[in-house]
Amino acid sequence: MTHQCDHLLDYYNQHLNESDKEAFEKHLESCSDCREALSELRQLNEYLPYASEPIDPPQGLEERVFAQIEGNHQDSVTPFRKEKPRKRWIFPSVAAVLALSLLGNAYMFTQIQQEEEIVEQATIDQVTQYVELAAVKGNAKGTASIIKQGEQSSLVVQASQLQDLSQEEVYQVWLIKDEKPQRAGTFVTGQDGKGSVVFKLNEEFAKEDWDTVAITLEPDADSQLPQGDIVLASEI
Repeated sequence: MTHQCDHLLDYYNQHLNESDKEAFEKHLESCSDCREALSELRQLNEYLPYASEPIDPPQGLEERVFAQIEGNHQDSVTPFRKEKPRKRWIFPSVAAVLALSLLGNAYMFTQIQQEEEIVEQATIDQVTQYVELAAVKGNAKGTASIIKQGEQSSLVVQASQLQDLSQEEVYQVWLIKDEKPQRAGTFVTGQDGKGSVVFKLNEEFAKEDWDTVAITLEPDADSQLPQGDIVLASEI
């Protein structure tokens, strides 16, 4: 056996670069052992459920695959013709490793698909509240939404036609209940006067029955209570 025989699995799985692939294909022309091993590996693919909906590997499939591998090997020997000693380790061992690998891949592919379906179902967004913000000062426009994504709720605020900021000024979002404001995000505008913020509501915030959402123009991002003018606001 030459070192080229070691490339059998890589060739079968298409992991060789172009030059190594050409070298191995040239090797195949003179190596009957590799040609037969490659043929057996390709036959093994018939047992894989790639062409149908992914399911758990049927019980006993592994035993039937190994029985077929051994059967193919025994049937290939003609009793009336003396053959040279064959490297038996190539065929059962390579095919067995590949069989276990591909059986595992089929199972894992099914599990991954199921997990993706669960994630997709869990990440469907639901808008539970939506309001258009009214301009209190200036010509700004805006909206506020509370979006539920699985167990997580978030406040999403978008605004446009906001005045330019200077120095350390920021826009601050507030959720208000009984005239008591709570910070719910800070943002600055772009050159087009637009800005937005996504504020994840923790359990304490999510259970509150807020009555107002507002945006104020603050001198800096450190305000714990509103200090600047209200720009946009609405009942929720």
